[in-house]
Amino acid sequence: MRFKKVLIITMILGFIFSTSYALAKSKKYVAKVNGVGIKAVMLEAALNNFVANQKLFGITVGPEEEATLRKDILEELISAELLYQESQKAKLGDLSQDIEDQFNGLKQGFGSEEDFNKVLKERSIKERDLKEDVKRGVYIKTFLEEKVYTPSSITEEAKRSEYEKNKASLNIPEQVRAAHILILVAADATDEDKKAAKTKINEVRKKALSGEDFAELAKENSQDGSAPTGGDLGYFAKGDMVKPFEDAAFSLKVDEISKVVETRFGYHIIKLLEKQVAHTLSYEEVERDIEGFLVSQGQREQLDQYINELKSGAKIEKLLD
Repeated sequence: MRFKKVLIITMILGFIFSTSYALAKSKKYVAKVNGVGIKAVMLEAALNNFVANQKLFGITVGPEEEATLRKDILEELISAELLYQESQKAKLGDLSQDIEDQFNGLKQGFGSEEDFNKVLKERSIKERDLKEDVKRGVYIKTFLEEKVYTPSSITEEAKRSEYEKNKASLNIPEQVRAAHILILVAADATDEDKKAAKTKINEVRKKALSGEDFAELAKENSQDGSAPTGGDLGYFAKGDMVKPFEDAAFSLKVDEISKVVETRFGYHIIKLLEKQVAHTLSYEEVERDIEGFLVSQGQREQLDQYINELKSGAKIEKLLD
């Protein structure tokens, strides 16, 4: 019901989900880093994965952008290989448990074993190859934290300066937090199907109005992904939801339950949990986020400098056409 357009930038510290080393059977290399080859199939897999991820957020990467993007991703793969080579020289101890934990966490992020295997199959990735990528990611991350990044002290002055520079973008519109219960109605539903769904949602509404716990009713009856969390949709602003749902939610008082609302998804009842008036986030509300941003910014600068030093002393052959 909600759509957010988010641009995901590939980062060499992330687990590059499709740069599977055992997958690379082609003899054609796009680069060699101190004698270690980066195969064309690895680069294409990383590019295709990036493009696929963009589609999930409604962003289309055009053919004219792919040439530049391919070169940018190759630079990341070269940087990642250099960092991994350095991590293998360092004495980082036994990281096997960290690797296992990261891999299991990644799998759990897909919800189920079936969904995880489906994505692997769709992207022609073998589980052992993904685990190798996770291993490389863990080694790189640990190496940077222990050997490259130096502790930085972020001053109060720096944080407040950053806040003032970005204050205009910290305006939060009026928002509400609501829970709902949905009985789905298919686009091709018959009148009989619609009648049954309407009867069902009315029965649930009566129970909610009589005092039964709304969250429990949502868990038991709602045919929506929010059911396990009691129908809680979190905060949303105007424009985030389909209009009939939005109009009903914003018209409610806190703890009030709506009449039955019909949308293209089916029949809903909504309970308003909280209201938040439009406001500008205060310094105190975002101080920790600002500090985290400034720390990350400093680490990014350290990382760029370190990679440039590695590249200056490495033998790198770029074979990309």
